[in-house]
Amino acid sequence: MPITPFHFGPGAALKAAAPGNFSFTVFAFSQVLIDLEPVCLYFLTGDPAHPYLHTYLGALAVALLSVWPGRRVCEWALRVWNSRMSPAQARWLAFAPSIGLREALTGAFLGAYSHVFIDSFMHGDLYPLAPFSQAGQLVQIVSIETLQWILVGFGVAGLAALALLRSRGRI
Repeated sequence: MPITPFHFGPGAALKAAAPGNFSFTVFAFSQVLIDLEPVCLYFLTGDPAHPYLHTYLGALAVALLSVWPGRRVCEWALRVWNSRMSPAQARWLAFAPSIGLREALTGAFLGAYSHVFIDSFMHGDLYPLAPFSQAGQLVQIVSIETLQWILVGFGVAGLAALALLRSRGRI
C-alpha cells in the first residue's frame, strides 16, 4: 500500500473480533516498521523497492522486533495517548497501557504477515516467498481501488464493532 493506514483496517476488525487477545498498537507498529523499508530505499536510491522486509521471511524478523522492543514502545505510546485525554474522551478512547505477551505476539505476527499478503496484491516488485521462490505475487487479481475499499470496509466495520463493544462495557 502506498499509505500504511490502509493496513490498519484489518487490524481494527481483528481487535473487535478478539479484543483481549490482540494488540492493535503492536499490529500498527509492525505495519509502520515494514513500510520503513520502501521509504528508506526511496531516499537512498530513488526507488521505493520492497526487497527484504516485504517477504514472509522478512515479516518474521519484523514480527519478532515488534514483540520486543515494539511492545514496550507501544505501551509507552498508550500511556501518552491516555494522559492527553479528558475524562469524557477517556471513556471512549482510552485503553489499558499494558500489553500482554499473547496480545503482542498476535498483533505482531498478524500485522507483519498481513502486510506482506496485502502488498502482494499491489506491488509488482514484491516477491513474498523470496529468497526461496519468485512465486506468490497476487498483482492484478483485484484492482488497487477495490483492494483499498476492502481495507477501508474492514476498518469501518472494525471501528463500529469496537464502539459497540465499548458501549456495552466489554472492552
